[in-house]
Amino acid sequence: MIDKTLQKRHTNASEMLTAEEHTMIDQELQQRHTARYRIIIADDHPLVLDSLHNLLGYLGWFEQIQLASDGVMLCDLARQQLFDAAIVDLSMPRLDGLSSIRRLRRIHPQIALVAFTGSELWYPAPEVKEAGADEYLSKSSDGEELVAALARALQRRGREVPAFDALTHSIEPEPALTAREREVLKLLAEGYSLEQSGQLLHISGATVRKHRENIYQKLGSSNTAELTLTAIRMGLLSGGSG
Repeated sequence: MIDKTLQKRHTNASEMLTAEEHTMIDQELQQRHTARYRIIIADDHPLVLDSLHNLLGYLGWFEQIQLASDGVMLCDLARQQLFDAAIVDLSMPRLDGLSSIRRLRRIHPQIALVAFTGSELWYPAPEVKEAGADEYLSKSSDGEELVAALARALQRRGREVPAFDALTHSIEPEPALTAREREVLKLLAEGYSLEQSGQLLHISGATVRKHRENIYQKLGSSNTAELTLTAIRMGLLSGGSG
C-alpha cells in the first residue's frame, strides 16, 4: 500500500526504502499532486475542522490547509496571505458566514469559495450566491460531493484540478464493516482517542484498538486520513449542526 510506504519515508524507522519503493512513491505523489494550492477552512466545530483537514490532506491538492474557528479569524488570516480556496460555515460566532464571505471576496476577488451549513432553511441559496459563494452545500453532503463542489469552484476561478472522475475511481469500494466497527470508525474519524472511544462505547481501550486493527485490515490502510475519508463517504460524519 502506497500510504504505508509513504509512512516509512516520513518516519525515523530503521528500515530503508528500496529503489522500487522510492519510484512508486514518486509516481504516486506526481499523480496525486498535479495541482497545489492554499486553502482555508472556517468552522466553529473542531471535529468538523479536523475531518475536513484530513479529507483535503488525503486529496493532495493543497500545499497548505489553514483552519479558522470563526469569521473574524478567517478574515484576519486572509489579509495576511493569499488563499486560492476557502470552505466557510455559514453559522459562526463573532462574524457570521455571509458577512465573512462578503469580506473574503473583497480581500481575494478570485478565491474559490464553497459555503456550507447544517441549516439550509436559514440561508437561501440565492442569498449565499449573491454574497459571493461559488458553491453552496449542506453539511449532510458526502465527501465526494464536497470535493466535486470544490473542484468546480477552483475551475470557475481559473485553477486546474485533477480529473474528479479519476479521483473517485481511485477510491476503493465501501468496505463491509460490522455495526461496532462503524461506531469505532466514526469516533476515531471525529478525533476521539482509543480510551475516549472506549468510554463512549462502554468497552475497553484495548477492545477499541482491536476493532481499529480490523478496520485497518479491511480498508487496507493505516492512517487517520483514510479513516476519515471512508467515514465521510459512508455518511458517518454529519459535520455538526452549525
